[in-house]
Amino acid sequence: MNTDKIPGVKVAKMKIKIFLIVLLLFFFFIVGIVVLFVVNSINMSDDGMPHLREEENEEYTDIYTGNGIAPEVLRYKAYFEKYAKKYFISQHVDVLMAMTMQESGGRVLDVMQSSESLGLPLNSITDPEVSIDVGTRYFSQVMKEADGEVRLSLQAYNFGSGFIPYANERGGYSKKVAINFSNMMAKKNGWSRYGDVNYVDNVMRYLEEDNSPINVRGDWALPLKEIIITSGFGPRTHPITGELESFHGGVDFGCTPSDNIMAVKDGKVVEAIHGNTGYGNYVTLQHANNEFSRYGHMSSLKVSLGDKVSQGQAVGKCGTTGDSTGNHLHLEHLTKLGQAHQDKIDPRKTLGLD
Repeated sequence: MNTDKIPGVKVAKMKIKIFLIVLLLFFFFIVGIVVLFVVNSINMSDDGMPHLREEENEEYTDIYTGNGIAPEVLRYKAYFEKYAKKYFISQHVDVLMAMTMQESGGRVLDVMQSSESLGLPLNSITDPEVSIDVGTRYFSQVMKEADGEVRLSLQAYNFGSGFIPYANERGGYSKKVAINFSNMMAKKNGWSRYGDVNYVDNVMRYLEEDNSPINVRGDWALPLKEIIITSGFGPRTHPITGELESFHGGVDFGCTPSDNIMAVKDGKVVEAIHGNTGYGNYVTLQHANNEFSRYGHMSSLKVSLGDKVSQGQAVGKCGTTGDSTGNHLHLEHLTKLGQAHQDKIDPRKTLGLD
């Protein structure tokens, strides 16, 4: 007997089908919400699973040397402050940014390289804020387990929290303890290496002040801790326009975004310009009636017009603003503002580099 022909039965069956479809859609909706919640809110595992970073670190180590946090990381400072406050480690915002310098240099979307901590493939997180949220939450948890000891927490962030009891049984964090743990875990897992035994040193270098003495060879002190001349004073082929015999009125020094650019001599800021062409962001200091130094292409300025600065004081950060083909410092020695390039003095002589 065909019940579909009985009045009301066909309608009832249709209502049941619609109800089942709605119920199924609702089920998938709830499942989707749960998955999103887990990805964004899951607590980090405390089972000591490794948080390995050595391979990625090797890519960035040669790019950022010296102290300081690069602009690529500083642009996310508001997120670091937000989530450090949320997870009760507001006093460690600088540590989080230093960790990010070591993890990615701020050059990928998963800035704290947090994907693997969620059991996801590398760089699965494509929102910097989510990466900072996840990474900060994990570091906060590790710090709690390490009783707030920063170096122990940093190494555990890289090795996994299983390193904490191991280290505490041996007097706390030390490089020797980190190496022994790494060797033990590598052998246990049949790997050639385990984590980054230099992780603490690599992170702390972005936080610790460089108190080495100012290097003075000539009438001026050196503007960088490490001197690498990439383009000299005088005629050259212009690196952007290709113009032959273009006169270069200064000396270019290779540097990285973490490097401070330092005043070569006591003086007063007579120019502090933010620009997109030419020198880009630059500062000019006056040292005497006919003695000026100019620092070009910086990513950011640390002084303002009218400021008095001391020799060795940071005036800005190394960058590649303006007409530039890469991170470097363009340093000039002028005897007056507005001077033609060919009338300037070769800074190598004033710095005692000749």
